[in-house]
Amino acid sequence: MEAYLTISTHFSAAHRLALPTLTLEQNSEIYGKCARVNGHGHNYHLEVTIQGEIDPRTGMIADLVRFQKAVDEFVVEPFDHTFLNKDIPYFAEVVPTAENIAIHIRDLLEQPIRVIGARLHKVKLIESPNNSCEVYGLKQEEPIAQRQVPTFATV
Repeated sequence: MEAYLTISTHFSAAHRLALPTLTLEQNSEIYGKCARVNGHGHNYHLEVTIQGEIDPRTGMIADLVRFQKAVDEFVVEPFDHTFLNKDIPYFAEVVPTAENIAIHIRDLLEQPIRVIGARLHKVKLIESPNNSCEVYGLKQEEPIAQRQVPTFATV
């Protein structure tokens, strides 16, 4: 039987929403206060859902400890207490909107989740009480956009 398993976690990070090709005024028209030069921060809430067949022996889709460790290693530790635009290389060229952050998290987790024997179903990133973004896992044949995903050998 197929089932879904979700873990919840959090990280704190700052970001600035701005396209480098635009002026401050133009960025402010698009992103409002989020374009301010010194950025701003959020306490992000992250939910990651995997799907897979329930193992009849263990009663689990995947090892929960390995699942949590993958999320911690590939997302929470690298993202927590950072300025996303400067500390996460991906966001040097991509505006760190909630949508783009969720997509990047999905791309970072696709392979590690496969390694633990499940499929990534959904990443939900809650940026504030007012907004969140959900992105879904890739189909097996779809390429992972972020090619510099580290090898997942520590779990």
